[in-house]
Amino acid sequence: MSNMPFALTIAGFDGSGGAGILADIKVFEAFGVYGQAVCTAMTVQNERSFSAPGWVPWEQIQRQLETLREVRTFRFIKIGLVENAEVLAKIVTWVRKNNPEAYLIWDPIMSASAGYRFFEEDNADAFFPIFAQMNLITPNQFEFAYLGLGVADSRDEVAIGTQVSILLKGGHAQGETATDVLWTHGERLKYASPRVPGEGKHGTGCTLSSAILANLALGKSLPEACQIAKEYMDRFLKGGEGLLGRVR
Repeated sequence: MSNMPFALTIAGFDGSGGAGILADIKVFEAFGVYGQAVCTAMTVQNERSFSAPGWVPWEQIQRQLETLREVRTFRFIKIGLVENAEVLAKIVTWVRKNNPEAYLIWDPIMSASAGYRFFEEDNADAFFPIFAQMNLITPNQFEFAYLGLGVADSRDEVAIGTQVSILLKGGHAQGETATDVLWTHGERLKYASPRVPGEGKHGTGCTLSSAILANLALGKSLPEACQIAKEYMDRFLKGGEGLLGRVR
């Protein structure tokens, strides 16, 4: 295992295995990356319903981070579900203090696929100051608009310039083609694929961001990692049972 790259997910626990840290670890493993995890929420849910977020206090999140750091310093880190901007800021500050060179992805989970909403309507501005410390943000259409990153329908520009890369996911858009748009270092790249019919899968955002992180850990460039992750997602959406995706 000494030659295997490591990645860390800081996210919620979903007992269905479709989203959160269980899903992230499965994706890391699929790409040959050893995944470790810090839990931010002990959610009560399955792939069809969500009952309670079960937030883990920051003190416990910090203890998990510090215990893992006793053994290794992670170069590739993904953040998923967080209670609010305050907790996110504490996590990001801790990461940057202890490992300034880490590649940091945030998948901004605004609501559960079953409909439970996590972030308050009037609290979006609290997230904005944290963005500069991240490398990549992967919002869907609704999260993109909520966070004030730009106008999702135009896809012409983003509000925070080139200080952080943004991958706008196209799964919630209309049309026969699902197109993700990546803004990075002043470039705009598109990743398109035929839309998979059906009601979709649970945990697609978690799966995509983890696939990107895993490929970055394997030495791929960000545009290449996004392309590989997009192809992986196409197979994920076509596989599995019901709302639970699977790559065979």
